[in-house]
Amino acid sequence: MSPLLRALTANRIRVSLGRLLAGLLALTLLAPGLALAQYKWIDSRGQVNYGDSPPRDARNVERVNAPGVDPADPQSGLPFEVRRAAQSFPVTLYTTAPCAACEQARDMLHSRGVPFSERTITSAEEAAEARKIGVGSAVPVLAVGRQMIREPDFAQWNRMLDDAGYPRNASLPRSFQNPPPRPLIERPAKPEAPAADRPTG
Repeated sequence: MSPLLRALTANRIRVSLGRLLAGLLALTLLAPGLALAQYKWIDSRGQVNYGDSPPRDARNVERVNAPGVDPADPQSGLPFEVRRAAQSFPVTLYTTAPCAACEQARDMLHSRGVPFSERTITSAEEAAEARKIGVGSAVPVLAVGRQMIREPDFAQWNRMLDDAGYPRNASLPRSFQNPPPRPLIERPAKPEAPAADRPTG
């Protein structure tokens, strides 16, 4: 092989290796961003974007890499708009039993696809606590963030949920479940008696 041919061949190898290394470096830099990306969306200019915080004017927001979502977070699988609203303005429903209006309130939130927690008021002590924290003396009461509506006026409830950013007709995953209702005043569980102290039959 002539010296000129050897030089040209070596130069081509250096160029090819340089391109390969540049490509590998680009993938290395890009990989962490893709690993953190939880959403794909289209921006105001019509361009596709990836990230974990789509802007408010984003369109066609879709979740990506769902298998990497933390299963310990009960809201991790929610649609982006619902999750964003729930993080900024969590919904709490105050109820008692029996209560037909409370059942209607639950149905309204379920049909709209709003994740919520429920606090129950079933004793005089809890009723006094409800008045103390501003819930009042009648239920159901809806709290969206720090705002409360003390009348079961569902039109007003819908307006407040709209203002908080909850979609009108959200489709929650079939696997999603709201946490079970909790009493307004939670008492610590009594420790179990040691086996030696338990009565025997």
